[in-house]
Amino acid sequence: MAQEPIRLGVPELKPFTYVENQVFKGIAMPPVKQALNASGIPYTFTYIVTYSQLLKALRKDEIDGFFIATKNPERDRYAEYSKPVFIDSYSWFTLKDAPYEAGSRALKLNGKVGAVAKTNSHRLTIRRGYEVYGQSSPLLAEQFINGNLDAVFATQGPFTHQLNALNFPKERYSITQESKRTFAIYISRKYLRAHPNTLKKINQHITTK
Repeated sequence: MAQEPIRLGVPELKPFTYVENQVFKGIAMPPVKQALNASGIPYTFTYIVTYSQLLKALRKDEIDGFFIATKNPERDRYAEYSKPVFIDSYSWFTLKDAPYEAGSRALKLNGKVGAVAKTNSHRLTIRRGYEVYGQSSPLLAEQFINGNLDAVFATQGPFTHQLNALNFPKERYSITQESKRTFAIYISRKYLRAHPNTLKKINQHITTK
């Protein structure tokens, strides 16, 4: 029996993944497409903006997986994680004249901390006891530049991209890397029960960057 095309959701996460003029773009697209093409697995992409919406669509069987994503226990309940496609960092962003140091107790007690809403980094910051303002990445960058936030905790590549897009000078802020994070493909357990060799085939053709 021919393998059903795998329906993969793709979020808005510049510069990793995004849609422009109805075309999927971003630095994660070539390595993922290369792995899928080399594995011989047919696929389709669906644009679904946020990670919470991606997981909801997967649970409702509207998609069979999504990328590019970090790992967490909730996603692991419904899907399996591929080999890393690439590695980035969770990092603190602070203005050079900010009153609090990145990750400090004073920041936790008194500061305004931003994070991209409904992401792993957002949930992690809340669990650590910070008062967190969850916003979209573009709005978060604007609030940071305007001095309305004392710090932002986010994946380094996408948030740096947002600041660059707003022409915010690099000498105006500091980046403190906290931890490395893998970004990979999630594939639903339901799809893998029907096509058990899918993840093995894809993993064989992923070269971690």
